[in-house]
Amino acid sequence: MRVAVTGGAGFIGYWTVRALLESGHEVRVVDNLSRASFHDKLGEMGVDLSRVDVRDLSGLRSALEECDAVLHLAALISVNESAEKPLLYHDVNATGTLNLLKASLDAGIRRVVYSSSAAVYGEPERVPIDEDHPTRPISIYGASKLSGELYCRAFHETYGLSVVVLRYFNVYGPGQSPEYAGVIAKFAERLSRGMPLVIYGDGKQTRDFIHVRDVARANLLALTSDVEFGVYNVGSGRATSVLELAEIMQKLVGLNLEPKFESPQPGDVRHSVADVSRARRELGFCPTLR
Repeated sequence: MRVAVTGGAGFIGYWTVRALLESGHEVRVVDNLSRASFHDKLGEMGVDLSRVDVRDLSGLRSALEECDAVLHLAALISVNESAEKPLLYHDVNATGTLNLLKASLDAGIRRVVYSSSAAVYGEPERVPIDEDHPTRPISIYGASKLSGELYCRAFHETYGLSVVVLRYFNVYGPGQSPEYAGVIAKFAERLSRGMPLVIYGDGKQTRDFIHVRDVARANLLALTSDVEFGVYNVGSGRATSVLELAEIMQKLVGLNLEPKFESPQPGDVRHSVADVSRARRELGFCPTLR
């Protein structure tokens, strides 16, 4: 297939593009390059790049010409920043997704894979979290991603567009930017400078960490599945507390520094771990990296 990857110059985008190329697909990256950390590497790989913002509907239409499918990864991803800039997050994540869906329909795209987030669940009633869990986001970021999901469902129901929604949990891996990334990248950045780790809250909160190469594999499975519409968790299915993570990472680099504890961050949930049985059953996804 000829696959367009929005946000393909970003962290998850880059690893997804690599996986697509290794699987024999043609790739066109669609990215405004505002926060693109892998632009140069894509150039070295000879990937076709359309410098387009997802808020530009006509630009998206042009970028999607002659493509068969779209992996929609372009988004703003910071919970803290979303609280400071709610209109921007709505514009990029919700309206941008609406634009992408309309442009896909106009371009005759057969399949859209939408990268959503576990943030759509909010504070869970139960763990592990399955896809039928209520969606009650407590952050602007989570609300913006859920808005995109609702547009995906509506486009499937109204126009018959084939869409798969993937709810990523805590993605980590090589090349992740500490500025916009999760706790693993931030811990690694501080440890590389011999600085004590900063833990928000008491550190007993749990997260489900999933390696970016497993996420890329889930993207490809969703792209090639025969599911007409589906929502799937993408996680490891294992819970790790922030305190446990801090201990593991300090041991790996041979440090034993007393962490600094600060106030909990707004929009952070207490516990989060995915039930990935639906993705395993219907997509054949099984996380392999730890």
